[in-house]
Amino acid sequence: MEDSSPESEPLAQWSKAKRRTLLAFGAAIPLVLSFHFGMTALYEMPFNPVKERYGDEITSYMLPYFVQDWHLFAPDPIDRDKGVLVRAKKRQPDGSTVTTQWTDVTSPVLQQLYGERFWPSKGFRVSSGVPQLLESWRDPELQKMRVKNQVADTPGKGVRKGEKGKENPPLSQGEKDSRDEAIQFAQSFASAQASKLWGSDVEYVQVRIVTNEFPRFSQRYTRDTKGKVSYYDLAWMKPVKVEQ
Repeated sequence: MEDSSPESEPLAQWSKAKRRTLLAFGAAIPLVLSFHFGMTALYEMPFNPVKERYGDEITSYMLPYFVQDWHLFAPDPIDRDKGVLVRAKKRQPDGSTVTTQWTDVTSPVLQQLYGERFWPSKGFRVSSGVPQLLESWRDPELQKMRVKNQVADTPGKGVRKGEKGKENPPLSQGEKDSRDEAIQFAQSFASAQASKLWGSDVEYVQVRIVTNEFPRFSQRYTRDTKGKVSYYDLAWMKPVKVEQ
């Protein structure tokens, strides 16, 4: 029994409309793939004039579904870990304001993660994302240029003393947007944690990023060797409403 379905007909016997549709579809696929791979290449490239001009458009296309984040190899072993502390200013019934103690909000999430090997919670991604965003908003290529162009205060080194705190080259618009987004993310995270810990009548929240740098490998046999702990604090921020 012969198959008389349209799919079994030779291409030459198809109508012009069908052939045009097929050709258009066949031409669209490589165009779409070329556009996607081109945007991916631009996103992964070091800083260049195209990224300076169209950085926002490239980032908005890649995030959040197409961003490349490979961790298959680890040429640089982990040598430190980071944690997040939160504290708040809370209004008392008598009208006074009390500042809470710093509270570790990373360790409890880690303990929960260790107990959920098969279906782990995504809460750790949020807490670990705070220091990551706060420390990665600068463009790495622009930052290399800033370090290279950084003026020194030491006389006799052939460099001119410049204005303190001046960025050379200045922050790009993409860096400014990434910095603002990182601070807003930290503000939302701190607000949610403060609401859980101290209630809804919190007036200000603050975030502290703590870094524990592990002892060097050369000191592995030294008794009582300890790592180096450092931290920095964000400014006090008004809490924001976060949907739980």
